[in-house]
Amino acid sequence: MLAVIKNPMFLIGMIVLLLLFGGSVYYSIAYDDHIPQTFLLYNEDGNLIDKAPLPPTHVPPFGTDQLGFHLFQQIIIGAKYTIGIAILVACMRIALSFVAGVISGTFTRKISRVSSGMVDAMQYIPISLLSYFILRGVLMENGMEGTFQYTFYERAIFEVIILTAVAVPTTTVLISNETNSLWQKSYIEGARILGGSKISILFRHILPHLWPRMTIIFLQQLINVFILLLHLGLLKLFFGGTLFSPDPELGDEYRSVSSEWSGLIGSTYEYLPYNTWIPLIPILFFVLVIFSVNIALEGYKQTINRQAGIKRRSKQKKRTIEKDASASSFHFINEEDYKFQERKAVNR
Repeated sequence: MLAVIKNPMFLIGMIVLLLLFGGSVYYSIAYDDHIPQTFLLYNEDGNLIDKAPLPPTHVPPFGTDQLGFHLFQQIIIGAKYTIGIAILVACMRIALSFVAGVISGTFTRKISRVSSGMVDAMQYIPISLLSYFILRGVLMENGMEGTFQYTFYERAIFEVIILTAVAVPTTTVLISNETNSLWQKSYIEGARILGGSKISILFRHILPHLWPRMTIIFLQQLINVFILLLHLGLLKLFFGGTLFSPDPELGDEYRSVSSEWSGLIGSTYEYLPYNTWIPLIPILFFVLVIFSVNIALEGYKQTINRQAGIKRRSKQKKRTIEKDASASSFHFINEEDYKFQERKAVNR
């Protein structure tokens, strides 16, 4: 673990995520998620300069949205929801899939071979559309009444459950295949011959080799959740609920109740051609967190591969030393035997 933390790529990726998440939590505690609003901008003489949306040159650092709310504060507030929900969903996916995958890969390997074909076919189902049709009735506000059918926490919990459930089957099969491949290793066969039970082999040999792979799968799932949230945002489904205001003249308006980043993108991407900074800022932050997780993943893989290479070389070196030692001992015995035979011949 210490070697992984020392890896600069892994360290940089984790620091970026921690700074964004920690800064968001601190802002919520210190400022109670307050978002400043500047709809009209005046100069020192009291003359009107511009109105919302205001560019970053007028309201630094990121400008305002179409209603005058400052984008910097929205980005800070939304970070804890975007990163937090992704980490929570990825953890739940791994926890459920790990238990089911290890059990199926250890005790029901014949059945898992049959079921894996069915689950592999599910990979071609677009998870974003499946999640959209399940979540739409819960997350979308009734535009005519201006109310939600469920509370914010009920909507958030339901979304977490759905985002977790849609990926559990495929992740379970992946972990089951990893577990099954470990059971085929020669050292596992050796442990069986020596009388080791399935449970003891599982905890002493299988699970220690699975932990590094679980970390890789967790980081991959984290990226998948970010992308899934982005897709749902483009489909106007935002975490915690979508505020919907129908307007036949000016067009329907969608807003996020939590200021999470996919909601900021989904509610403003139509401004991309002429007020570019409004959707571009949350897009860049989305790219930043996905890039941070990717470089952390690559750094972890590099460390694991380096450690595996060191172990492999040490084993080869040990075998070479043992082989040389046995060869030198053989020559020494032959040399002593030759001298003894020579002394015996002289005495005769």
